[in-house]
Amino acid sequence: MANQTANYYGDVYQWNRTVSTDEQDEQMKYYLPNWTDLVLAGLFTILIIVTIVGNTLVIAAVITTRRLRSVTNCFVSSLAAADLLVGLAVMPPSVWLQLTGGTWQLGDVLCDSWVSLDVLLCTASILSLCAISIDRYLAVTQPLVYSRRRRSKRLAGLMIVVVWILAGAITSPPLLGCFPRSKNRDSKKCSYNTDSSYVIFSAMGSFFLPMLVMLYVYGRISCVIAGRHRNLEATESENVRPKRNVLIERAKSIRVRKTECVTSTVSCDRNSDEVELSATSKKSGIVRSHQQSCINRVARETKTAGTLAVVVGGFVVCWLPFFILYLATPFMPRAPPDILMSALTWLGWFNSAINPFIYAFYSADFRLAFWRLTCRKCFKTRTNLDRSNRKLPAPTNWKKETPRT
Repeated sequence: MANQTANYYGDVYQWNRTVSTDEQDEQMKYYLPNWTDLVLAGLFTILIIVTIVGNTLVIAAVITTRRLRSVTNCFVSSLAAADLLVGLAVMPPSVWLQLTGGTWQLGDVLCDSWVSLDVLLCTASILSLCAISIDRYLAVTQPLVYSRRRRSKRLAGLMIVVVWILAGAITSPPLLGCFPRSKNRDSKKCSYNTDSSYVIFSAMGSFFLPMLVMLYVYGRISCVIAGRHRNLEATESENVRPKRNVLIERAKSIRVRKTECVTSTVSCDRNSDEVELSATSKKSGIVRSHQQSCINRVARETKTAGTLAVVVGGFVVCWLPFFILYLATPFMPRAPPDILMSALTWLGWFNSAINPFIYAFYSADFRLAFWRLTCRKCFKTRTNLDRSNRKLPAPTNWKKETPRT
């Protein structure tokens, strides 16, 4: 009798446990998002649209504008392509997860594909930023060698290929079975591989090593530009300015002598004075032109350093918190909250949205190209419609006037 009672209660407990599990599955299946989920999903959708539109404009501007077809903008186009794919293929599933309570219902294959695509494109975006820094470093430190068009374009193409190969090499090991997944993986969640060996490998290759390269390159560029500023000021104060003052004084003396010859009707060699005055003016113009070209070059390099500083700063601010948490996760006694990892992931993706606006803000050519591709076409279409409306013939009154009697 006791065994029957125990079996009865055991069956009831097992049935209740099965029912509760089924209820939990039903709740997870039919999750109703609250107002916070809806607001966040709306904000994330706006960010996706901004990312897609901004990076599409960058690619279209480089393709359609001759002035933007430079070596540096080849790297910018590669960066924009990676960021565009992040907005098209990586961000939307995360919005869907926001609306389903973080539950992944598409299976392990699609989860692995989505995570791998996220790692691939974000790594390609970060490495493209690193390649842009190296390109600017070579252009500043070796301007004569790097200005050769064929060599620089060939090098740019090679660097872009290397960027995407490295991104694929960092992404592929888990797909090839080189690093096992962590054993405590939740089947209802789609997250990054938390195997400690792969986390260290991917974090170093995707972020920390490129960050060190970018910081070193930016520091070297700043030192080179600062040294050229000092050399320009020293050269101007020691050589250029006194030489220019001597030439100006010499030209003044020739003009004074010429004036005295005219006013006193004294015989002078006017031809020699004219030749000497012309040569003096020419030398003064050459000195002034050389000085102005040096100033313009240093100003361009300073602007380049400023743009690079904003790019590197935005990159570090957006991605550093995520990779610190990502690197620390395998060694933490408890997994970090899902909301924290999601927030830092979106902060990293935010970098893909701001890159086009950084280049548009600092480059007049990009601003003009964006204007031509967007607002100018709208205004042009409206203007053409107004002009066509003005050219329409006036309506004719077909009623015959009755003669007055």
